[in-house]
Amino acid sequence: MRMHRDMIRKYTRKLTQGAGASAPDPMSDLSRFDLDILGVQRAAEADGNTDWLRLSLDALITDPTGRINIFAGQGYPFSDAQLVELFTYAFHKIWPDAMLSEPGNELVMEFERMTDEEWADQIDSSM
Repeated sequence: MRMHRDMIRKYTRKLTQGAGASAPDPMSDLSRFDLDILGVQRAAEADGNTDWLRLSLDALITDPTGRINIFAGQGYPFSDAQLVELFTYAFHKIWPDAMLSEPGNELVMEFERMTDEEWADQIDSSM
């Protein structure tokens, strides 16, 4: 599936460039990201994109190689492993009862640059 990269980046940016990421060692206490995660959740709910965000985070966590780094942001220099850890933490905070996919069973996603109109057309054509 083609996924609207910039739409997902809008949400992940709240994590990678928010208050939690501005701590001297943000990964030492992931609870610093709790307010940022709440902001991500509220924004996705307001936009009607919680399912797309959940599927995207699941795909990135389960198969991060070569693509999770495009969601790293520009502040703290997150490694791929740190992004997996942070996104996993956020996933479980937002969807505490949801299970992550087993590797190889996640939805195959290609995170691509597209306009909002292209995204809407893709969603309309898949329904």
